[in-house]
Amino acid sequence: MVVVNNLYIFDRHCECIFYTEWNRTNSPLAAEAEAGRGSKDLVRGNQVLTGDTSSSRSSLDGQRPLVWPTTSTSTTHRVSAESLRNVVMEEEAKLVYGVVYSTRNIINKLNSKDSSQGGNPGGFTSFATNTYRLHYYEAPTGVKFILNTDVGTTSMQPVLEMIYRNIYVEYVMKNPLFRIDPKVSTPIENDYFRAVLNNYIREISSAAMPAS
Repeated sequence: MVVVNNLYIFDRHCECIFYTEWNRTNSPLAAEAEAGRGSKDLVRGNQVLTGDTSSSRSSLDGQRPLVWPTTSTSTTHRVSAESLRNVVMEEEAKLVYGVVYSTRNIINKLNSKDSSQGGNPGGFTSFATNTYRLHYYEAPTGVKFILNTDVGTTSMQPVLEMIYRNIYVEYVMKNPLFRIDPKVSTPIENDYFRAVLNNYIREISSAAMPAS
């Protein structure tokens, strides 16, 4: 069984436009929700969280996972972007991207495939620590997917490619309401994307992945 911890999506501006988690301890999102910061509520789907969220952070029980960054699209709640700011998550996203960017560039140089135009010609796909394995996929459009799983999970490239081609492209890029600004990063706020992604992660988490 695959244990999926969390997923980051970065755009071409190196900005995190989507983050969600399924199995994680010491989560900045859960910590913020538990702190009950008044109007600074979190969003699950298009629902603003104002109640008790101190339950387990495993979202494989059918509940929609917390997501970041986002603003509420509910007609009954309107939350400003500033009220949803989570400085800890912002710093974490920068750290994660910095580690992946440096690792990818080192691998490119070691393989003599360094490019002034960036990209992943060296073929960096993952690295492991003693507690987790990080999986990396860079789409042809420059969008980057970073997925963290348990150490025992092997290649997740087919999974990340599936997320990009069949979920991200279908529910984000083809969504007429999602405007891709070449100069400004836009958070993904599509509930269909979130729902399909969550269902897919639940599906693969309950099945054994083939060895690679």
